[in-house]
Amino acid sequence: MNYTTSKITPTIPWDIIPRTNASLLQLLFKAALNGHNVYKIATDIPMSEREILHDAYQEAGIDSSKITITYAPPYTFDETFSSHMKEYYYRCRQQQKDVTCITIFSDVYRQLKAEHFPILFLFTSLPDICNSIQKTHADFLLQASRESQLVIIYAAIDEINDYSPLTADEYQMTLENLNVAKYIYAFAQKIQGAVFPVTEREFLIFSTRSIIENKTDKFHRFSLIEEIQKNTASTISVGIGFGKTALEAKHHARIGVKRAWKSGGNQLFLVYDKNTVRGPINPASDPSLNISDHFLSISSKTGISAFTLGQIHKIITEHGKNEFTASEISDLLNISARSISRTILKLMDAGYCFEVGRKFQHQGGRPSRILRFTL
Repeated sequence: MNYTTSKITPTIPWDIIPRTNASLLQLLFKAALNGHNVYKIATDIPMSEREILHDAYQEAGIDSSKITITYAPPYTFDETFSSHMKEYYYRCRQQQKDVTCITIFSDVYRQLKAEHFPILFLFTSLPDICNSIQKTHADFLLQASRESQLVIIYAAIDEINDYSPLTADEYQMTLENLNVAKYIYAFAQKIQGAVFPVTEREFLIFSTRSIIENKTDKFHRFSLIEEIQKNTASTISVGIGFGKTALEAKHHARIGVKRAWKSGGNQLFLVYDKNTVRGPINPASDPSLNISDHFLSISSKTGISAFTLGQIHKIITEHGKNEFTASEISDLLNISARSISRTILKLMDAGYCFEVGRKFQHQGGRPSRILRFTL
């Protein structure tokens, strides 16, 4: 049988420049013309191109059920690679004399041809190279555009619960807003962003997609929410908007912040377009206790730990009221009645708690004091 091969070309990295249907069809056509059995193939075509090989057969009108293709094992690409590949092709010919061997490695082809072994070389054609360069260039431009894409973060401090003691103290409310703003500006510095305050409670942060994704582990670790949850008595709603223009990104960020606010605060939503919204990314359905400078100040005046004060404040906000009996507070905090009595006495002496009435907890017992807390 007369074995002929296609033209030898310089070695080209096969994992960078893939072959196409045209290259495969051309080789199969030449192989058939020269008497090769195109129904039995042994090849080292990589897995990423095996579908192209099957497509080439289909395009040639050859029934795939009549084809037998054996693929070379994934040998390590080192100094022994060519030797392993040559042994593989020799074994294939020993097992099936009429098998057609096709390699994509020029070194393997040259060594086997020097040994007069029947082997075909599937080379990368000039159109394949041009197409691959064009695709690589387009992918590069797309990736560069994506990484430099402008992203706008809309961060809004949530409204304080009506029963929170902060609502009655404008000075403390202002200090609390400044405290939250401090962490917003610190986060903006971390992501190399520019901050634009919309109001005293709403902020826009401008940055790039690549920096934000890198600093937040692709939004899985959004430290801004964590810091505010841990160090303030407030919650925030965050929307991150993407878009082709700054105006579009801002619009998407506003959609995200509204979704976050409706979800209960300390939430984050990503809005890529009106039909693509992810979130909440950082659900805070069970937030850890918030300890603010306000509670630290009360702690220094009363001698009650800031942690205990934060726990009482958490009970007030969660229950939507600021009036409780001592036994109710004791049960909710899971501490003894004697301990809570001492705490209440200290708060009353400092003016942060006072009696507003009495009620009977149990029939026949003594009435319990109803206490109003103004932490």
